[in-house]
Amino acid sequence: MSLALAGLALLALALLAAAGFDLWRFEIPDTVTIVIIIAAVLFGLGTPGFAWASHAAAGGAFFAFGLLAFARGWLGGGDVKVMTGCACWASLATLAEQVVLIALAGGVLALVLILVRRSLALAGVAGDDAPRLIRVGADLPYAVAIAGGMAAWAWRHLPLP
Repeated sequence: MSLALAGLALLALALLAAAGFDLWRFEIPDTVTIVIIIAAVLFGLGTPGFAWASHAAAGGAFFAFGLLAFARGWLGGGDVKVMTGCACWASLATLAEQVVLIALAGGVLALVLILVRRSLALAGVAGDDAPRLIRVGADLPYAVAIAGGMAAWAWRHLPLP
């Protein structure tokens, strides 16, 4: 298996883990972000012409934005860390598209959860004793959107085998 393919496989597993932890606990372990960054390094090592400086700058640029988003309550800390790791996969030229695709996936996730939560609340199923995922007004497990947006971005920008 090539390093690039190993990096892609590791990214997929890490994003699935992030989504799973966020759905289960509304918390994403820091190790998931570390794995995403290691996966990007593996991918870069196996990809001729990988623009290391541009990818590092994309990660740094998103982290700066992420600090603002976290301070304003737009994103949780785990989401910022995972998205920063994902930004290391983008170059400066593709970072904006990556963020937009993740945001669009977040909009779809929010709409679906609003509809499900409201429907369950009307049916009397989503009271205070219901799991947090289905409670009206609960946080979004945004790592699900990050994984979906990253899949769309990777499909467009990464040389997939």
